[in-house]
Amino acid sequence: MVCCCQTIGNVFRLIIVGGCAFALLMQFLNIFSCDFIHAGGSDDGGYYETNIGVWFQGTNMVCSEDFYEASEDSYVAWSRSALVLSMMCGVAAMIMVCFEWLCCEVCCAGLVEGGAFVGAWGCGLGVYLIYGIEGCGTISEEVASDNDIVNNISEAVIPDSILNIPTGAECEWGQGATYNLVACIAYFGCGVLLCCAPQPKPICQQ
Repeated sequence: MVCCCQTIGNVFRLIIVGGCAFALLMQFLNIFSCDFIHAGGSDDGGYYETNIGVWFQGTNMVCSEDFYEASEDSYVAWSRSALVLSMMCGVAAMIMVCFEWLCCEVCCAGLVEGGAFVGAWGCGLGVYLIYGIEGCGTISEEVASDNDIVNNISEAVIPDSILNIPTGAECEWGQGATYNLVACIAYFGCGVLLCCAPQPKPICQQ
């Protein structure tokens, strides 16, 4: 029975480490992706699609080689910070799980590892703040009407602080957003497995 629990624990620890590595790979791909969100437009040359990533931008899926400045929009800076923090938490969780699994047990390590996983998927969700950038839509644009009277009434009744709240309705989901969501799900799953799976003795002590 003990041997069976050890085997199950080792398998689940391997899955957790593999899940962390997979999530980090998804986030690493997201760093160089220029299509976290995209929006369409048109000019004299016809229809075009603007691609916006966390660090890079592009047009019609052709990415620029230089990253754009985060100072242009605070939501971009917050999104970048969230992605970096998420990856740091993910790396920390993977290292701690590996150390405890391979070398020796550490007191209260499960709580620290669980907190790292929460930080990883929580900060990962914070990357979606990029939907708040200028051009992705605000409440003011959502309530806008062809009727000038209605527009004047809404502007008079609804405070500017509410009208300027971003909605992200004008921007569409891109590949980078999918990578990020998959990473968050992986981190969340790893955290659940860490809590539910039996903890094996360190491999060097088995």
